[in-house]
Amino acid sequence: MCSQTHKGAFDPEELGALQSVFNELTAQPWFDASDDARENFAKYLFDTFAHTTFDPDKHRPVIEASARIFYAKDTF
Repeated sequence: MCSQTHKGAFDPEELGALQSVFNELTAQPWFDASDDARENFAKYLFDTFAHTTFDPDKHRPVIEASARIFYAKDTF
């Protein structure tokens, strides 16, 4: 029996939770609305949580911090 929950596949609840976090954060005024930023953020989410069970309550603060660092609009 494998100790990993899954290998790059998400169950419907996890996928829905990832979509919800993605939608919430990309709608923030600080998030870069470019297609490139949105696409790279989606890839980040799938790559980061491909081998772990996604828990939105546990992971959302880390995801938001990463999004603010890597996908925020340039304000300079």
